[in-house]
Amino acid sequence: MSTIELTRGTKTFLFPAIFLEILFLSSLAFASFKEYELYFLIGIISIPFLLLFFYEPKIWVYVSILMFAPILALRDEGVSPIEIAFSVVVILGLVIYFFYKFFIEKKSIVENYGDLFILLFFVFLPFNGLVAYLNDVDLFYWLREVLILLLILLYFPIREYFTDLKDFNRLLFFVMIVSLACSIYIIVTYKESTLVLANYAYELFGLAGTKKVNHIVFVGTYFTALLLAQNSKKLPVTLLLFFSAFLSLVALIITVSRTFWIATILGTIVLFIYFNWKERIKLIVFYFLILSLFVGFAYFTFHENYRVVTKLIEYRFFSSLKGKQDRSLQSRFAEYNYVLNAIAEHPLSGNGFAKKIRFRDPIFVRTLTSHNIHNGFTSILYRAGIPLAIIYVSFFVFYFFKVINLIKATKHRHYLQPYAISAFVILLTMFIGQFTFQQYLARDFNFAGAIAIAMIGFVERNYNGAKKL
Repeated sequence: MSTIELTRGTKTFLFPAIFLEILFLSSLAFASFKEYELYFLIGIISIPFLLLFFYEPKIWVYVSILMFAPILALRDEGVSPIEIAFSVVVILGLVIYFFYKFFIEKKSIVENYGDLFILLFFVFLPFNGLVAYLNDVDLFYWLREVLILLLILLYFPIREYFTDLKDFNRLLFFVMIVSLACSIYIIVTYKESTLVLANYAYELFGLAGTKKVNHIVFVGTYFTALLLAQNSKKLPVTLLLFFSAFLSLVALIITVSRTFWIATILGTIVLFIYFNWKERIKLIVFYFLILSLFVGFAYFTFHENYRVVTKLIEYRFFSSLKGKQDRSLQSRFAEYNYVLNAIAEHPLSGNGFAKKIRFRDPIFVRTLTSHNIHNGFTSILYRAGIPLAIIYVSFFVFYFFKVINLIKATKHRHYLQPYAISAFVILLTMFIGQFTFQQYLARDFNFAGAIAIAMIGFVERNYNGAKKL
């Protein structure tokens, strides 16, 4: 081996080594300052998983996907050991992925305007940290919110490493495991805790909001499983997909989230409009079986509380038809007034991520302080400012119209269509969900979003590859 080759090899590993050394020392200093030495140790133990990125990137992606199961299901309020391990493997893995692509391989990973929009958003995002600091936001909490946003970037390695049908289906299998784990967890905890605590029906109404998590994961799994089951030719696979759709629907109903119930109904209408009569009849049979199983499952699971649970579902659904008379909407109108005024005060810079809001609640007649804004579009404007918010939203709008074009283009390529339609339904649900939740700051939103956009990249690549043949 020549001296030149040795020098090049040394440089190849020198920059990552220096980067990791700086990261290690800065993390150690921060952990010592915040007295997080135990969490730092957990992070160090998790680092060997990052070596999977260099050895086999696909294994790193699989591990990252599976780590979403506890992080989505458990939802710890504080900084838990699971969150530290997740951050090291997934988020630090993403940092290393982009560092490797930009500075080692020196390859452009930007394939379209959507990629450019989201990368520009993260390039300018550090300036928002300064805005947050000037608005008295603890930078630790600012960083926690920003790290959630980073999860959407997982679609880059998925799109690059999972290109053929077999690989992508295997990836979706791991995604389904995560969704099933979240579904089973919410069903079990609802049965064992919520129903035990609720002695009367009205108590269930108050406790209903405690399970408002992972909606988009349940909706996405439900539709994707149904669509793939339509094209499946293997009975075991069809049954597994059907079971996944069923459990996702049960979990979605338990969340008692009216927004996502409506989104699911709209998604169903979209499918019926697009499908031919043969596929519609097949879908009707699926829905009939799911409804029958759900009724039987609810009665078997909840026994004497069956009537209470069904009454709750009925109450939550019809309350969504009350319009302005709905008490939760009255509270949100008061919240929106505060947020819109705050946007008008800082239209360009925003108020910074993790900035709390304070408004007078007309229901409880008291001043509320909250991180949560019940509208994702006003939330991103409030936190990031108009210019940065436009860049962020443009990313999703770009891929939304791209998948619409792909659905039209793949009309005669039936093996690709379920993936395109699934991605479309997931993105449509994400847009609808933003009207009542700040979804973009939720882990499940970024998890489902990364999968949906990777799915779009998978369909586009295979469609273009088939055209060249």
